[in-house]
Amino acid sequence: MIHFAMPAERSRPAPLLLPPLSLAGYLKLRRKAAGLSVDAVAQRISANNQSEARALVCLLETEGTKACYRETIDAFADAFPIDADVYLQLRDTPADQHPRICRGCGCSEWDPCVAGDGSHSCAWHGVATCTRCVGEPAVPVHQ
Repeated sequence: MIHFAMPAERSRPAPLLLPPLSLAGYLKLRRKAAGLSVDAVAQRISANNQSEARALVCLLETEGTKACYRETIDAFADAFPIDADVYLQLRDTPADQHPRICRGCGCSEWDPCVAGDGSHSCAWHGVATCTRCVGEPAVPVHQ
């Protein structure tokens, strides 16, 4: 008789060959993959108070900081493609339960790269690289 456990969540742990991706690193990878500057994200987050929105983007892209409210993460998701659930997993779960994330663009199994026609256009090429980022230099990751 074979015994096995069914997965409780729809996430697969990332191989622990690389240091865990930080929250700041994830946001920065996704922003850069979208081709947006900090100022462009600030404009998308708040039309009324650009300086506070810019400060928020810079703060959340600083190592050691985190968004405490889902609404903040959702505002970023409205500005550029991020997966709020991936952010929450990085924030709230141990590193061995983090999802697999590309270190070139920040895409994940649940949030793959999307081509201009709307089709999903990447797959895993290596431990932490998607096919879109093959040959691209990896962004330095800090714990």
